[in-house]
Amino acid sequence: MPSRIHSIIPRVAIGIGLLVPVAAVAGYLIYTEPYEPAPDTDIFAVVEGRWAWTTTDSGCANEWHRITFTPDRTVMTIAASKPYEGADGKLDSLAVYDIVSHTLASIRGAIRGETRLTDAGEPVVWDLVLRSPDHYAWHRTDWFRGGFTPEIERCP
Repeated sequence: MPSRIHSIIPRVAIGIGLLVPVAAVAGYLIYTEPYEPAPDTDIFAVVEGRWAWTTTDSGCANEWHRITFTPDRTVMTIAASKPYEGADGKLDSLAVYDIVSHTLASIRGAIRGETRLTDAGEPVVWDLVLRSPDHYAWHRTDWFRGGFTPEIERCP
């Protein structure tokens, strides 16, 4: 009987060793899959409103931002409740994005005056990606598929 156990252990280890990467890939794909609202939902209506990087520690009371869109949905404006340091080192409280495209779950926008560049030397372009009806995260178009900022929550 002991000789059978010694022959089974390597087989079980190989089986488990094959399942771990498959489970990891499946988990990664599920995590990176964006939330998609119902097909008749307007993503601009879902995203418009007041948001905070965290709703704990009075994030919504102290440091929030409001997202609005022009009526023709070509420009997104994010107004912060407090000035923040931009990529150029200057304080600002307003970011204006030209909308490049959108899907049911994301809005792609190019910040006017963007100074950050991709490795290819192009200005950075951002995707606002819905993670749920009340959460979104940012994704740079030059980041790998699962690369997101921490989630941002809708303020109550």
